[in-house]
Amino acid sequence: MKRRGRRGFIAFGLAVAVLPLAAAAQQMTGSTMHVVQQPYNVESWGEFRKMMMTGDFTPKVRLGEVMAKHPTTGVGAVADARGEISIFDGKLIVSYGKPGPQPDAISDSAALLAVASADNWQTVTVDRDVPPADVESYIAAAAKGHGVDAEKSFPFQARGSLVSYMMHVNAAATGGPHGMGLPMAVTVVSQGDRQDGQVAGLYVSRDLMGVATHGGERTHAHWISPDGISTAHLDQWGLKSGTTLLLPRP
Repeated sequence: MKRRGRRGFIAFGLAVAVLPLAAAAQQMTGSTMHVVQQPYNVESWGEFRKMMMTGDFTPKVRLGEVMAKHPTTGVGAVADARGEISIFDGKLIVSYGKPGPQPDAISDSAALLAVASADNWQTVTVDRDVPPADVESYIAAAAKGHGVDAEKSFPFQARGSLVSYMMHVNAAATGGPHGMGLPMAVTVVSQGDRQDGQVAGLYVSRDLMGVATHGGERTHAHWISPDGISTAHLDQWGLKSGTTLLLPRP
């Protein structure tokens, strides 16, 4: 997952799998590479900082194992930097960056994955265009205003339109050096001024910054196409006025 790259068409060569599942709770545990937090049954496998600094796209967890816990929301990267993973309303959506035969998504593995569950959602109508620089603070303020503790991790979703967006799908490992300012993977990139669709995301506590998110960021978010069959990692995104932001109901 990188911050820059050539402009491309996100749907090109994407193999996709969609699996419907419902929400449920799960037990609280924890380890170095597998973090679990409450509330909202937040679980995280892998580390963003290791992906960036060492190119660690090794498998951390099988998607079938995760989906058996019935999370409602999730974002992550396919092992070996081959694609992007989203969970939206309990559905698993995997987009691969290269055309051709792909494994059954439920049997594939994630190099990075963060998931959470919300039994009920409350809605906030975005009353102005929110630029990318203000998205995290807007989500935090909306959460605080609706009874959600923004110092703890929580899932969020959005339905409507993005503004000033850039997004990508991983296609392959770079096979080269890694580190700050260097690409994390070979990607297919799309960018523009407006894009309709949905967003699946996690807003994380400070201890998960650099683990479930890029360093220095509180959110990890993915775009999902309006038809719900393709997805991409959002490098940059804003919210269009009139979009519906969904926050968990405490």
